[in-house]
Amino acid sequence: MTSTQATKSTFTTRTNLALAAAAAATTSDIKYRVLYLKLHGVAATTRAILAISGAEWESIYPTDWAVQKKQVPLGVMPVLYETHQESGLTLEIPESEAIERYLARKFLLFGQDLWEETAINVFYSSSNAVMAHYVTKVLLAFPDTKSRELEKFVTKEVPAWIEQHEKWLGRNGLNGHYVGDQLSIADIRSVICLDRYISLPECKGLFSDEKTPGLFKLKSTLEQNERYWAWIHSQDFEDINVSTRQRLAVLSG
Repeated sequence: MTSTQATKSTFTTRTNLALAAAAAATTSDIKYRVLYLKLHGVAATTRAILAISGAEWESIYPTDWAVQKKQVPLGVMPVLYETHQESGLTLEIPESEAIERYLARKFLLFGQDLWEETAINVFYSSSNAVMAHYVTKVLLAFPDTKSRELEKFVTKEVPAWIEQHEKWLGRNGLNGHYVGDQLSIADIRSVICLDRYISLPECKGLFSDEKTPGLFKLKSTLEQNERYWAWIHSQDFEDINVSTRQRLAVLSG
């Protein structure tokens, strides 16, 4: 991020008509950039939403985080930059869940009314909580407690997540969605979590067409989305995959 881009970026807590109008806009002159490490991590869902939306976007990576950290809101990544090319205004949004919810509303991934949005938020938040538990209690555990925490996660947290989500996916008719018959942020987030858990050798046996039909239907339905399928088979995605595997190998060691 250059100093010029930093100057044009806008993040404020004050109501501003220009900002409000920009945030509500979905015009084709908008370009998005996602500042994060070359890892899936907490940017995975944001990138997936942008890929599915058909918007113009790209991943950008910090070149000197010690300096850039002082220039971004809250000093954290990821950061979403939404640039309105006609006006030159750039909205700057930190915090992964805030970014994801913002994009979900913009790209109609939050249902058709307040109740559907609330239900979608429930499943989205549930999957986020389990993934956060995995990161904080397993990946970042001290070496002498890592194996014990992983066992607890695989034998307690993941089965509980499976049981509850299978129940509610079944109540929605096993149609590949949590709420109604439309794609939502909850669908996307849960599939990203599912793919991570499936990759764990310790989770072998927990997932199958017979044991987890709802989650597998969720995954297959999302993968039928042409834009999502193109994203997860792109070179950019594979490059992030490689970096993520390398980082996980270090953390798992």
